[in-house]
Order: sequence, then C-alpha cells, then structure tokens
Amino acid sequence: MSISAEQRRLAAIMFTDMVGYSALSQRNEALALELLEEHRRILRSIFPRFNGTEIKTIGDAFLVEFLVEFRSALEAAQCALEIQRTLAKRNHDVSSDHRIELRIGIHVGDVVHREGDVYGDGVNIASRIQPVAGIGGICIGGRASRHRASAGCERRPQWTDDKTSRASY
Repeated sequence: MSISAEQRRLAAIMFTDMVGYSALSQRNEALALELLEEHRRILRSIFPRFNGTEIKTIGDAFLVEFLVEFRSALEAAQCALEIQRTLAKRNHDVSSDHRIELRIGIHVGDVVHREGDVYGDGVNIASRIQPVAGIGGICIGGRASRHRASAGCERRPQWTDDKTSRASY
C-alpha cells in the first residue's frame, strides 16, 4: 500500500447504535429486519442535510451501527439532534417493540481514509463513547463538544466533564 493511497484529515465522526436490535432479532427476526431497513432509510435521508458522508454500516444479529463523517462538529451535533428528534416523533405512538431507539457518539479526531474505509483515533473514540449515551441520547467527545460550543449549538448537555458531554433529547 502506497502512502499516496491514504488520505489523513481532521473530521467529526458519528457512531450510531440501534438499541435492542440483538434481543429483538432473537424474538422476531422479520420485525427486526423491517425496523432495521426503516432505521437506515430515516438516517440516510438526514445525513446529507448536514453534509454527512456515510462511511459504512455494520449490521448483523449482534450489532447495528452507522459510521458517518462530517466536515464540522457543529454539523455532526445538529445531525444527531435531528435524528433523535425524528425518531422521538416516530416513536411517540408506537408500541415499545416497534420503536427505533438509538445511542449516538460523536468525536472530532484524526482519521485516515484507506481503500474505502476510515481508521484512526477519531473513529476509535467515537465508537467507544457511543455506549455512554443514554437511550435516545448523544455523547459528544471533548474536542467535538468544544467545537460545538464555540459554534453556538443550541442545547446544553445534561452532564459534562473534561472528556465527554452527554445529552438526551
């Protein structure tokens, strides 16, 4: 692999996780797959509005995630808010086994694009902070939180420390 085939840059990375997918797929695989497809349609309709680029999905009986790259932390945070708002509206009058609920993690960090995939600390940290978000919540890594705050993002997190901010919407 030549170095010229790699592209390194600073990016805002979003990881999403569909809560309860594994358990649902064990109880009712057909419903799980139906909700998975609806989930993908909803998110794919939102990403472009915030200049998000879908890198890949990881989906099987154990894990359903989106990896999305944004040009700015503000766009990533606004996209995450829109996703959670859209799903909250969708889930309002739906029985609990038909809900689509997500946890979202966002982090700004160095990434390397290679052969259609993306690697680096930005990806690793975003994937590790996503489980910290509550159901229907967003966990924002420290760097992304500072970028978001300096750009005037409208919401304040419920809880903050030096490394992460977490908010439920």
